[in-house]
Amino acid sequence: MSLSNWARITPQEVSKQMSFVEGDKSWAYKADQNHSMAAKQAEGVAYLCRLLHQHGLALLADEVGMGKTFQAIGIIRLLQQVKPDAKILVIAPNKGLCIQWIGEFDTFAKSHWRGGSTEPLKIAEPQSQLEDMVNLIDKEHHVYFTTIHSFSGLADSENGKIAQAESKAKALNNRVMEALGGEGFDLLVIDEAHYLRNIEGGSQRVAAAKAFFGEGDEALAKQVLLMTATPTHSSVNDVANILGYFAPDSELKNSETQAPYDASDLLTRYGLRRHRLLEGASGRHYAKQHYRKETVLPVSFSGNQNAELFFGLYQRELVRKVQGKGANRQFLYGYLEGFESFGEDKDQADKAKQEKKEKQDKEKTNSAFKKAADTELLACLSREYYEYYECFGAFPEHPKYKALVDHFVPNQLNHTKLDNIKHLVFVRRIPSVRELTKRVNSRYDKVFGDQISEALNLSKAQKQEWQSTQWSRVWLNNQFNKENDPTGQDALTDEKEDGADLDQSNNSDNYLRSRITELFVVKKRDEENLQETQNTVCTNIALRFRKPESIFSMFLEPALDYLEEDYPYFWEAQSGQSKRAMYATAAHHQRAERYSFNVTDSKGNEKKEEEPLPTIWKYLVNKLNDKEKSTLNSWDPSTKENFSNYFKAGVLFASPVMIELFCWLYIFDNDVSLHKRGESAQQRYKRFIKDFSEKLSKSMLLWYFKAALTTFEDVCRKVARVALDNIENDWHELKAHSSPAAYASGESSNRENLQLGFNTPFYPNVLVATSVFQEGVNLHLQCNEVHHYGLAGSPGSHEQRVGRIDRLFGKVNRQYKDQQQSELRINFPYLEHSFDEDQLASFLERKVKAESKLDKCLMDDTDSRIGTEKSYEWKSYLKQPERTEDSTIEDPYPAIFSEEKE
Repeated sequence: MSLSNWARITPQEVSKQMSFVEGDKSWAYKADQNHSMAAKQAEGVAYLCRLLHQHGLALLADEVGMGKTFQAIGIIRLLQQVKPDAKILVIAPNKGLCIQWIGEFDTFAKSHWRGGSTEPLKIAEPQSQLEDMVNLIDKEHHVYFTTIHSFSGLADSENGKIAQAESKAKALNNRVMEALGGEGFDLLVIDEAHYLRNIEGGSQRVAAAKAFFGEGDEALAKQVLLMTATPTHSSVNDVANILGYFAPDSELKNSETQAPYDASDLLTRYGLRRHRLLEGASGRHYAKQHYRKETVLPVSFSGNQNAELFFGLYQRELVRKVQGKGANRQFLYGYLEGFESFGEDKDQADKAKQEKKEKQDKEKTNSAFKKAADTELLACLSREYYEYYECFGAFPEHPKYKALVDHFVPNQLNHTKLDNIKHLVFVRRIPSVRELTKRVNSRYDKVFGDQISEALNLSKAQKQEWQSTQWSRVWLNNQFNKENDPTGQDALTDEKEDGADLDQSNNSDNYLRSRITELFVVKKRDEENLQETQNTVCTNIALRFRKPESIFSMFLEPALDYLEEDYPYFWEAQSGQSKRAMYATAAHHQRAERYSFNVTDSKGNEKKEEEPLPTIWKYLVNKLNDKEKSTLNSWDPSTKENFSNYFKAGVLFASPVMIELFCWLYIFDNDVSLHKRGESAQQRYKRFIKDFSEKLSKSMLLWYFKAALTTFEDVCRKVARVALDNIENDWHELKAHSSPAAYASGESSNRENLQLGFNTPFYPNVLVATSVFQEGVNLHLQCNEVHHYGLAGSPGSHEQRVGRIDRLFGKVNRQYKDQQQSELRINFPYLEHSFDEDQLASFLERKVKAESKLDKCLMDDTDSRIGTEKSYEWKSYLKQPERTEDSTIEDPYPAIFSEEKE
């Protein structure tokens, strides 16, 4: 069958051109595999091609995490085969998502596409502004990108903004049609199409989108593919509204009654929606009801009298305000600021910077951060509390903060506490983002500070004094000055700063970061504030593991054969009047020579072949299980080299292993019983290796090695978008994550960096996010626990949040494949005996009622609001995993390849 006959294209035909099993281009579709995600994706491409042929319009509404982007790319590649000069426009919510699309195009081409001699797709640079995208249209490129948000900024002045936006968008439509010979784009793809659900909204976005998309002979595209996992995001009418930009009223309304068709009729005609199934061992499949577990975390004011009194006053004033509004006692879910924070305990030195950043954030975020019903009330009470009760020195502590931090951070951190160390937290209010981040980092500081204090042999009084200074560098340097510091004794004679090691952080957020992990960071020298930027005993030991002239830089190097072989020599180089050893550089040179990498220049370096130097690598490899060893052995030398760079960067800059290494090396250096007269640096190092290897089984280092190895391929291919064998990649992005907790709010410039870090075993362990991370971000490789600190605005938004970690090939999926029992935990903290409890109870009740409708895209309009009456026995609404054998999971709007649908 010709691929140009989209009216009858089949999944078998699709699978001849592309594979949906990554890296296995021999995969072929079989109808009896219809439970597998690969088969569903092939069916999806074929069925959507048929819908596009029949209607010129299709809505891909698969559940989150099912590879909608890959299906869309499959359609684009088939279109290009039929028409090599096809022009495609992809519109996504923001530029970050556009960049992710480009990464997916690259992955698809390398690992999935096996079609004929189609020329490579030429993709234009994504443009945040609509006009900039139009300016790029030419004969050279195939695919163009712009953002949904670009429709909101077309007006030049405040007067008549909607009319201006409509006029400008119409002019841009005319320019597109002219540039494309009056034909328009061959395909328009809109990702997260629920952003267009308010077609009657009377906004710039709606007016501009309507005018730009055009209709009839001026339609922007011949065919339109819409994509969203929540087509009834907030209302059952959303489906008709989204389709209404492109389908005439005659297809959306009954011709006789003029009543709009309901969502089920429209999705049956235009849509495709299937359930996500995770494949486990022995071919068994798991739907979300098999592994999702909802829990609550009740908190109270016990032991916190000041906060309880403040909250009592707040609730009394809130009730007065509600009663003053009459009988309509409703609020949007999560829209009361007082159930997330009472205000921020700001460092006075950072107050101005913080408030400036908050203002920028509020300008950039969406409606989730419009003023809440209680914002002014809470601000007034907080000011009074802070101004009239200065003896407290801070705002009252919100009990939900402490409860969550207790849950996130173990009292002691060791290898047994790392399996569930990753947590994703969603909040509604900007103050909560930074406050939670700061508190998590502060709690980690207490754990790390205890470990370091024990290694330094500090007395209880000394530790308390140091903690009272917020773990100050100055205090530590006063206790351990150069004369008393034994940590620089293995040839680190020149500790000048190296650009690769320097702190590259955003200074405006320094007050949020971990104070302890900052002790290991080399600070840029500041003559005016010298004490705060001097190296510490912690920095000096960290440098010994990083600097090639230190023998301990060998510690984390891979074995010469990436298994067990020691290095036969190191280098000595002339440095002024003396000679300096070069260890890690020589080790890299030896690997490069053996495996034909780029060889390091050895000129001027003298070989020192005293005795072979081991690394910890062979001891780590020896602790791997058979499956892990098989993974390592399957890689070529370049991939192993890339992995070693990844592992070193994560361990030394973005993990608690640096604390572990510090403690062991400091104790080793100071244990007089281990010192031997006349011993060389090489001999001491080998004794340290032997000593450490005996503790390896219970080390965090081994846990991180295994975790990093297990997910390295997925990190490279699905997140970092780097080739497995890219030995030039130094994974510098990981070095920016020196704190255990991080946040994401309106400032999304570091979106890709946060997504990378959270998907590795390394920092951040806790990611606190606003709605900017609710869509289009994959955070599933290491995390299976999400916390709704502030409730989502609707069941649709709730599902989008959970979908960040409930995805194919994530941690839950991996545990099933390893024949483990798995859970995806969804946690709701709440204040007992308060309106917060009423909120949660009402939300859960309505969510349960909405879920079956949401899966079928039939959610009621009323599902976005709550009352103030608590649901009876509301905890019974918490979902628990169904521990049953495979049950039949019926897709609400499946791909049907019968004559009736053709």
